[in-house]
Amino acid sequence: MTFREKNAWIAVVTTLVVWIFYFWQVAAAALSGTLDGDRVFWLFVWCFGISIAIMLPVNIVAAILARQNMDAPADEREREIDARANKIGLTLLEWLMVGVILSSGLVAGYARDAYAADPAGATAVMLINLMLFALSFAALMREIIQIVHFRMMD
Repeated sequence: MTFREKNAWIAVVTTLVVWIFYFWQVAAAALSGTLDGDRVFWLFVWCFGISIAIMLPVNIVAAILARQNMDAPADEREREIDARANKIGLTLLEWLMVGVILSSGLVAGYARDAYAADPAGATAVMLINLMLFALSFAALMREIIQIVHFRMMD
């Protein structure tokens, strides 16, 4: 298994564990009418920090244990896999962003009903988190596509 494939596995597992928790918490708060922008911001900061605190040392340990160079230049196969994953991931991201834009009216309507005290603030927090979800989901799919291609081309 190449280091880039190990890196993709580490990213997938970390993303699933940390960011599913984050988005679950945000969605539960939004749907229950208890969404608090400050709380969501600090939850994001903590989850981002935890992601880095997990991925960086695990990647370093994986490279050391396998005696692989983290900075080794990508070979032709790895560049091809990366290009395919990027193409699909970026296309998915574009479509998801269009979905977020098209759903903005629904989000604003829900915020007016559920958050009468501050519908604009609730709308902003929900739309930002929908965009963050789109980015995270597209990045996760990109990593999964890389893993599938590494496995298929072995």
